[in-house]
Amino acid sequence: MRYKYAIYYVMAFFVTALFSSCGGVKYGQMLMFDTVEAGQMNLDSLPVLIIQTDDILSIQVSSRNPQTVVAFQVMRETAGASSTAALGTPEGYRVTEQGYIYMPFLGQVKAEGKTLQELREEIANKLVDFIPDASVQVRFVNFRVTLMGEVKQPNTYIIPNERLTILEAIGMAGDFTDYARRNSVLVVRERNGVREFARVNTQDPELFNSPYFYLSPNDIVYVEPLKAKQYATRGDFIDRYSVILVPFISAITVLIINTRTK
Repeated sequence: MRYKYAIYYVMAFFVTALFSSCGGVKYGQMLMFDTVEAGQMNLDSLPVLIIQTDDILSIQVSSRNPQTVVAFQVMRETAGASSTAALGTPEGYRVTEQGYIYMPFLGQVKAEGKTLQELREEIANKLVDFIPDASVQVRFVNFRVTLMGEVKQPNTYIIPNERLTILEAIGMAGDFTDYARRNSVLVVRERNGVREFARVNTQDPELFNSPYFYLSPNDIVYVEPLKAKQYATRGDFIDRYSVILVPFISAITVLIINTRTK
């Protein structure tokens, strides 16, 4: 009789350990900011993007007098661009290694080291002689981020605005997979000829204070897989170990039946 109950205890322990190992990783990955309390956080330190060499800028000029803008349209048609494109080439203005862009009539304009707002104001001031009421819009054309690894839709994404957080980027990629290593996400950033590598913990509230919480143009975000993923390459946990489990459970069943018949 004692032997029979010992067998039951062994089976119960084995089944409990089996299901704990299957569900523990996934449940742990679902937790995010579980230590954050209700409250408010000041957003007075939002990053301001600085124009760098090799950036590509879209520059649009408008005016209440369409005739004044036509002159610039003719110029860009002469340069081989369509009249519906932004002022300059259809791809936008590339910032040269010396930090300049080249515009019709204006020639070279210093762009490197300026914010988009500063460059808007400088171009508008230079255009006063040609378009007194010129309205200038400047945007990044090359603001794109690449998400790789354990996200559901890895890809390169073009960002329509000038501010993107790492959480928003992961959301665009369909969120993490079940086997994503969320506490050590790699961010690769290359600016001014310097390549930076940083790891961020997306489960830590301190993420919001990280200089990598807001992404920069051309950032690469790589989400590493957990070690547990190697056990899922042929299916889930039970499928992978069915060759061992089935004979083991069968043997236990036979022992129980033999015990009861004695």
